[in-house]
Amino acid sequence: MLDVIGAGAAATSTIDWHGVWEKSPEATATAREIQRVHNEGRSRPAVETKLHTEYSTTWAHQTFIVARRSAAAIWRDPTYVTAKLTLNIAAGLFIGFTFWKSPSTMQGVQNKLFSIFVTLILSVPGAQQLQIPFIASRTIYEIRERPSKMYSWSSWVTAQILVELPWNMFSGILLFFCWYWTVGYPTERAGYTFLILAVLTPYYYTTIGQAVAAMAPSVEISALLFTSSFSLVLIL
Repeated sequence: MLDVIGAGAAATSTIDWHGVWEKSPEATATAREIQRVHNEGRSRPAVETKLHTEYSTTWAHQTFIVARRSAAAIWRDPTYVTAKLTLNIAAGLFIGFTFWKSPSTMQGVQNKLFSIFVTLILSVPGAQQLQIPFIASRTIYEIRERPSKMYSWSSWVTAQILVELPWNMFSGILLFFCWYWTVGYPTERAGYTFLILAVLTPYYYTTIGQAVAAMAPSVEISALLFTSSFSLVLIL
């Protein structure tokens, strides 16, 4: 075949293959097809450019994917989950039996108020626990995922809050049941206390703890900053 087209060892050919191609029906059909494509393109309106975002997916989709990944990471870390649940259960039982069935006397009321204070102090170790996986996930994001534009910083932060809140609220529920009636509080006030201890308090220390961790360079510095800031809250 190379000898026929003039590309063999002799590199000579007696046939003008370009002229043969131009006179062939295949060349005529190809020219007609090209002309048809050109005519069809001219008949269509001009393509309008669309404004694309910095990321390939929407913010809601990014948040969903990152939250699902973070939830799976927590579920696959039994040490972290066990530590969170053990802290609230053990502390609730310890505080509850320390002030077991405090009466409605002056000393008993002081004991009940002190039990509330000690229970709220559990926000400090609870926040320090969640700062460890938060900073580890942040390190992965800053090194690998932010340069590759996989998802935005806001979607990552939102996913971290959404994943941590259910676990912290569940821990707060266990703390409430281990502590409230053990100390001797009345049942008619249980609903309001449940709202404060099992819903609002976890939301408070989850968001504040992650906010401090977001600006801290390491877990140790994050723990120091949160402890200092929470001490100011207690003083004020």
